[in-house]
Amino acid sequence: MLDTANLKDITQGITTYPLSGVTTNPSLIKAESPSDFFGHLKKIREIIGPGRSLHVQTVCQDCEGIRKDAARIRSVLGENTYVKIPVTEEGLKAIRILAQQGCRVTATAIYTTMQGMLAALSGAQYLAVYYNRMMNIDIDANKVIKDLSGLLWANSGNCKLLAASFKNINQITSAYTNGASACTVGYELLQKGLHMPSIQEAVDDFGISWRSLYGDKAIWDL
Repeated sequence: MLDTANLKDITQGITTYPLSGVTTNPSLIKAESPSDFFGHLKKIREIIGPGRSLHVQTVCQDCEGIRKDAARIRSVLGENTYVKIPVTEEGLKAIRILAQQGCRVTATAIYTTMQGMLAALSGAQYLAVYYNRMMNIDIDANKVIKDLSGLLWANSGNCKLLAASFKNINQITSAYTNGASACTVGYELLQKGLHMPSIQEAVDDFGISWRSLYGDKAIWDL
């Protein structure tokens, strides 16, 4: 998934990368500073279409406020929108109630295996684990992801592990190899996965070999 609220990045991203959705949060919204919050999110939905998921975070911190935020998000953006809820005590209460009502929930701000396990048991569809933030406070992100993916597999539920908060490509590949079902990544970091100089060097070498035989003609010219 693409972790951004930037309309240009989303538009460019879905034309190149195999993206299944877009995740947002208040900090990503602040970076774009839209005057119309829901208008901006509607534009994101227009760009990504109905087949990709859109994840929108609540801002209230008490259970009742979270539920009201979720109701408003779903009423404006559609019931297929995933509501992101931080896994606190109040958040966990809200996740359980909203999941029972059929709301699609992405449990977020997860740092520990216990948080993820409780959110999954409460009915969340996605567990958003903060990879780099965990590493910064000496939590073994790979172990948490591996443990949670094992628990999810053992319980045969519909919950998926969504790794987030990355600073480099190695963290993304490590998250996947340790069992993440999906990763949500900033556009610039996603681009770095294809911008390694060795890749272009190999492509240029192939071009030289081709032109030595057939000049500037393409295969479709032959």
